[in-house]
Amino acid sequence: MNVPMILTLGRLVLAPVFFLLYQFSRRGSVLLVVGTWLAFLLIEVSDLLDGHLARKLGQESEEGKVLDPLADSLSRLTYFICFAGSGIMPIWVLLVLVYRDVGVSYIRVMFSRGKMLLPARKSGKVKAWVYAFAGGAGTAVFTLKTLDILAEIRENLDVLAFVLFLAAAGVALWSLGDYGLALLNASINGRGRIGPEVVACRALKRGRQSRRPLKGIGKGQEERVHHGSLCEL
Repeated sequence: MNVPMILTLGRLVLAPVFFLLYQFSRRGSVLLVVGTWLAFLLIEVSDLLDGHLARKLGQESEEGKVLDPLADSLSRLTYFICFAGSGIMPIWVLLVLVYRDVGVSYIRVMFSRGKMLLPARKSGKVKAWVYAFAGGAGTAVFTLKTLDILAEIRENLDVLAFVLFLAAAGVALWSLGDYGLALLNASINGRGRIGPEVVACRALKRGRQSRRPLKGIGKGQEERVHHGSLCEL
């Protein structure tokens, strides 16, 4: 098991850890509040690093491509559920975020069944950053209320968190629409289908590539596949 996969699986473990720390720290324990912050930061840092390290170290895998969005959804929805449950975030915002993740998961399945590629979407990357800031703001509001400190800035922080929650809902709807349009375009135009060069790249990464001729691609592309350069695009 490589480092990127460990980071991804770590988020799956940290999601319930965050939930438990959040719930028990509501009694006012400073130590548990600190633990909640630590779990939140580890979730976000691991999300930032796993994909970057996988590309840099050449350790991208089919399993990682499936588990990474799953870990993202479970970990972030966990702390948004906590916020909604403690009255920090409106319940309707949580519903929008849940609907978005369920919808995008369905779209991913449709791409997979249609043997089409679903490249990373800009909306998904923007969503990750907005979710991270909204999560941080929500955790900060929870901290001040739980420990009953800094009352003079609590109201302003509540407003900031609410604005970020609204931004998260807006980005979630944009992202869902973006992925939906990608599926529609791919279905109508046939774009995004897995070509023979992609199949060859996957075989090359698994160490099973031979020098047999590849059908359906040009000679230049075939040479780039055999040398690995096409697979880096």
